[in-house]
This record gives sequence, C-alpha cells and structure tokens, in this order.
Amino acid sequence: MKIKIKLFGNCKDIFRAPILQINYDKGAKVKNIRNKLIKIIEERYSNNKTFKDLIKKSAFCSERDEIVNDTYKLNKDKTISIIPPIGGG
Repeated sequence: MKIKIKLFGNCKDIFRAPILQINYDKGAKVKNIRNKLIKIIEERYSNNKTFKDLIKKSAFCSERDEIVNDTYKLNKDKTISIIPPIGGG
C-alpha cells in the first residue's frame, strides 16, 4: 500500500520535499506512519531530538481535511497530511 504524506511548515524543510511516499503493509495506522517518519529522522539526522519531537507533536489530517488520531487506519492507498504545531505547540 502506498501512502502519500503532504508536508507543511518545518516538516517540509526536514524532509526536503512537499510530499513523501511511503510503502506500508495494508491496515497501517497513523501511529505506524508517525513512527516511520521518526525512524527516517534517526537515520538522516543522527537521532535529532528537536526534529523527532516535532513529528511527535504534529497532527495528521485525512484526505477530507479532518484531524485524525494515531489509531486512524489506512486501508488502501491514501494521501494524508502532517501539520506541525504552530507558535510553539
């Protein structure tokens, strides 16, 4: 299953792209995607705590622009967005 992640704010700068595409097993949850992004940061930025905290505090939005929690299931190819905290969180 292919998950497209639209990036906004500092997330766009961290990943150096407006959109990321991640392949994941069917039935993934937002929590899995969040953990995958943290793993990418650990690999690229030597475990940068500031970048990891940003991902941990960010909100995710469904294709319908609704805020979703970490248990939201992604059952098919989807596009979601990650919105970092604004003004300190």
